[in-house]
Amino acid sequence: MQGAVGPRSMSRYEAFPRLFTIAEARGLLPTLRPLMKRIFERLESLKEMSETLIRRDSLKPDSPDLFKHLQKDDAVRRAIEEVQELVEEINGLGCVCKGVEEGLVDFPCLMGEEAVFLCWRYGEDNISHWHRIQDGFAGRKPLLDPGKKDGASYH
Repeated sequence: MQGAVGPRSMSRYEAFPRLFTIAEARGLLPTLRPLMKRIFERLESLKEMSETLIRRDSLKPDSPDLFKHLQKDDAVRRAIEEVQELVEEINGLGCVCKGVEEGLVDFPCLMGEEAVFLCWRYGEDNISHWHRIQDGFAGRKPLLDPGKKDGASYH
């Protein structure tokens, strides 16, 4: 990501509250890991509570009203709210929490004149991929080693 810059370029990319350098994004991983861990724990708890309620109340898992019915349960509602709060906390750092069930977090970054996302998935050791905004996770490309003798850049 040669030329990646921080918040000073925001006036041209106002859609994002923050533009990250690779180092800045990597620096947030110690903060993000426990937040994502809590999200995964809550999602697992939600799954268990939902399965219990579906069996107990003889609900049909493919019912269009299933989510509405499940939200009537106080514990389910609180768990959903907690996941939403955790996602908001992550987004409040300037990241974009996507694919909560997959643990995907994107970091807006400037590559040349183009805004792209550095991307990280919960469980990965480091931020080692990026993708164009329109390509999404499926379009992930590895960051290359900038220290290579052949002059390879970050992208």
